Amino acid sequence: MQEQSTHKSTSQPQSLSDRDLLKRMQLLVQRERSLVTEILHHLREVERRKLYSDLGYKSLFDYAVKELGYSEGQAGRRIQAMKLLRELPQEEAKELEKKIEDGSLNLTNICQAQSFFNEVKKASPNKPLQAKDKLDVLKELEHKSSRQGQATLMEKRKDAGLDVSLPKEKTRALSQEHSELQLVLNRELLAELEEVRALLGQKAMGMSWAELIGEMAALSKEALKNKRFGKRREKATPSTPALRRRCIETAAPKPRSISKGKRSRVWERDGGACVKCGSQQGLQVDHIVPVALGGGCEEENLRLLCFGCNVREGVKKLGLERMKRDDMSPRGDMSPSPPGSKRTTI
Repeated sequence: MQEQSTHKSTSQPQSLSDRDLLKRMQLLVQRERSLVTEILHHLREVERRKLYSDLGYKSLFDYAVKELGYSEGQAGRRIQAMKLLRELPQEEAKELEKKIEDGSLNLTNICQAQSFFNEVKKASPNKPLQAKDKLDVLKELEHKSSRQGQATLMEKRKDAGLDVSLPKEKTRALSQEHSELQLVLNRELLAELEEVRALLGQKAMGMSWAELIGEMAALSKEALKNKRFGKRREKATPSTPALRRRCIETAAPKPRSISKGKRSRVWERDGGACVKCGSQQGLQVDHIVPVALGGGCEEENLRLLCFGCNVREGVKKLGLERMKRDDMSPRGDMSPSPPGSKRTTI
């Protein structure tokens, strides 16, 4: 009884040390990847026996979605990966399984590769890709994100003489309130949009592309209005010495206050990215030695961190319980301003 209780307590993530938690995550992911290859083998056998027919489904895809509960994308990726394993010779199939299990290849890139192989076969039925050629393509997709894999396969399509024409821009009305806009962005423009998201600070982290474009439109509209019609008049300076003194006292810097100039210098020094992970999203100015532990606002005690890294540093230096008591949500007064820009209040 005692043994069961101990096992149960150690299996709870909250009871694990940082080191054990990370180690357990690695083990769980490895187990998950092993299960993926096992699922692919079972799908292959269900397909071979056409067992989905006994359950009233017209295809393996319908069975995977309606009976197993996969989304359409999940089902499609697994079925495409299963078909590729089935087409490869035994030794090559085992090699692919190993790459799935060690995380070298993800199912999305395998699915994209299988689609490419099918396109080549359809375009040149007398000269389909051999197993070695397929493995060479898969090797180029190792350790790449889905987006990077898509770009790699686009080049492969060009080399194979396949149609790689980009879709035309189009707008389709979905309702009286919503329209669908389809457009293709080049790498430079996409990078610029991501930079805008980073400059908007914490509030832009969870924005959809539509929300981001809406925010950009609002900012551009305000800037264009100011350019064409002039800025709004600023509030008049207080007329009496007493009022001026009161304004100065009210505007006195707070202990945690960081001036705009200092924020800009920290931004430039750290390259506009988190100094720990390199992210450009949700950036905040962090005190290396926390204010709660006597740290000041000197530039050498400041650095750029993303929200996640900032919270993690707080947990390490102040403790999880202290961070729970404090507000762990994104703090607007920490959002840095890039050189030459106005600070955005979040």
